[in-house]
Parts: sequence; structure tokens; C-alpha cells
Amino acid sequence: MKKIKLLFIISNINIGGPQKSLLALLDKLDYNLFDVSIYVLKPGGRLKKYYNKKVKFLETDELVTAATLPSENTISYLKTFIKKRKFKMFIGALRALLNHILLRKNMNQERQKFWEKNADAIPRLNDYYDLAFGILGLSTYFMLDAVEANQKFHWIRSDTRILNRDTKIDASYYKKLDGALSVSKECAEIFIEMYPFMKERIEVFYNYIPESFYKRLDYDETLMKTEDNYIKLVTVTRLDPLKGIEMAIESCKYLVDRGFKIKWFILGDGKFRAEIEKMIVEKGIKDSFILLGFQLNTLSFIKDADIFVHPSRTEGKSNAVDEAKFVGKPIVVTNYDTVAEQIEHGVTGLICSMSGEEIANSIEKIINNNDLRENLMKNCKYHRDGTTDASKFLVDLRRT
Repeated sequence: MKKIKLLFIISNINIGGPQKSLLALLDKLDYNLFDVSIYVLKPGGRLKKYYNKKVKFLETDELVTAATLPSENTISYLKTFIKKRKFKMFIGALRALLNHILLRKNMNQERQKFWEKNADAIPRLNDYYDLAFGILGLSTYFMLDAVEANQKFHWIRSDTRILNRDTKIDASYYKKLDGALSVSKECAEIFIEMYPFMKERIEVFYNYIPESFYKRLDYDETLMKTEDNYIKLVTVTRLDPLKGIEMAIESCKYLVDRGFKIKWFILGDGKFRAEIEKMIVEKGIKDSFILLGFQLNTLSFIKDADIFVHPSRTEGKSNAVDEAKFVGKPIVVTNYDTVAEQIEHGVTGLICSMSGEEIANSIEKIINNNDLRENLMKNCKYHRDGTTDASKFLVDLRRT
């Protein structure tokens, strides 16, 4: 039987929820049925070596990477346009960067406009695919402009409203799609509100936990070692204002002032680290609120915690929350718009309003109530809504 040819286009394969979810999906596939390729718009990334060895990584044309106007190594990518004799692209890229730097225009929207104007100059892939999927950034644009495939799908990974993209340009591309996949029903509904013409073309496909990936990783348990009477809290997050880290700092201060012996470990990094470190010192909690930086094996850290806390302002469907459910941890989450699909308040976790005090109150309830804690741990054991067989799903998707 001829194999079904799949192509996944992704902006990068650095460490992140979408990248780990794709890794987990590819480990679930039946490679007797599928021939799988990945095209990375910005090649490299620490996760590549962990991807299934049966997956083929296609060579990325440097002009494609340059056309995404990466925020790093900008001069190098500008030189690519000159080297390739793409002078119109060079001028357009320079204009986009100046619009962002001098006029404070949104860089994501500048990238969209640049790509749309220069789509005809983007190098095409030579092969033909049965199913193609665009994941993150300009991946869907590349798929629609440069890939030959029988069916093309956009993968919805977040609350689309927060991306602050040019919706008119997005709509002009999305109208060309055969469909879209969404990591949750909530994210699908938000997407449909923004792009009503997609209403009958979205399928929900929940993330997998990358179990085999985590089993291959080491775990340094000394990083979370505490005295026996201390309660260990864990948060997995990018150090970004959207992730509510300042609320966690405020919450930690409340708990320490109330006399709780806690160690709150933060897994993750980001460009706001310096500001966050300053806030921790100002609150006087540097011995209680500990930044562990980027850690690859998040599941083992969560497993070693007493309580998992997710103080985010916005999410699509949080991989970290799924991982906490998977290992049966008591969970505290804030009431961001899409939380209800993952956590049922009082059953699989506690949902609180977005304030440090309310987060602290919820944590205190779990600490002081053994029955509540035990029930949350029992109820939140991870289960997939209508467990999806990845191979069957993709075979059926091709038929539709």
C-alpha cells in the first residue's frame, strides 16, 4: 500500500509546548502508513535530536528563513537578500524593521505584510504531499504559498486574539485552507469568532504528553531539594508578562507572610528575567521564590512537587497543566478564558481570579485541607477526551 505523505511546517523546534506536542504526535504514528517530513522555517533548535528517527527533516532554504524576518541575527538575514539578489526584498525588510524600531509598529504585522508582498519570491518545495500542516508563525503562509499538497491545514495552538496579527491578511490566507486543527474546543470557538468562514472546517485534536521523550531525559533532583517540612510549589512558564509571573511573586509573598514554609520553583526563562529578579528581591522572597531557568525535563520536576500552580493570563491549552494532570498533582490555575476545558473547579483543580492574593488563598486551601488535596489528586489524573488514535485521525482526515 502506498504510504500517505505528511508534511509538517513549523516556525522553529526550540523547546516549547507546540514543539513537544508535535514530537509526541510523531511518536504515536504508524510509519507503515505514513511517510513524514518536517520543514522548519528557522532551522536548528534543541528538540531536533529527540524527534522520531523515521521523520525526514527537509533542508531549509536560507531565503525562506530570511523572509520570516527573524528577530535574531538580523544583519545576517538582510545580507541573504543581497546575496540572493533579492533587492526588492532587502528594501522591504529594511522598511519593516525601521517601521518597528522608529514608528513602534507591531513587528508580527510587519512580518505578515512583508511576506504577503514577497510571496512570489519564496522558494517552492518540489515534492507533493497528501496532507500538509502549518504550525506557528508564518508556517501556514509558507504552506499555502510554497507547498503542493492535496489538503492543507492550519494548526490553532492558542487563543488567537492575543497574537495581535493583521486579521485581514490572515483571513486572505485562511480562506485558501482545506481546514484547521485546534488543540481545544475553546481555541476553536475563539478562532471561529474571528474567522466565521472557518466554522465548518475545524477539527479538535488534543495534545499528547511526550512520554517517551521524558523517559530519555535525566533529572537533577537536587535542584528541588528542600527541608522535609517545606511545601514545594512548581510553575512552568515563559518569563513573560502574559504568563502572570508577577502574580505568582505577589502570591508567594502572601504565603510567606502568613507563615507557610514554601519553596516555589519556576521552570523557564525569557527576556523579562532581569525585571522578575528585581521584583523577587524587592518583595524579600529570594529564598522562597526560586528561578531554576530553562529545564528540559519538566514532567519530572512537576512530579516532584506538592502543588502545581499556573498563574497565566492567557493560554490555548496548556501543556504544563496537562502534564500536572498526568502525574496527578493538585493544581491551582487562574481564570483565563480557555481554562474550563482543562480544569473543572473543585474537581480537577482550583480556578481562581487573577490576583496574587486569590492565588495564595487557593494554595492555602489545598495545604490546609487534606481531603480536598487527595480528591484533586485522584480526579485530575490525566485522561484524553475521547482518546484519539493519531494514525486513524490522520487517515480519516485525508478521506474527508
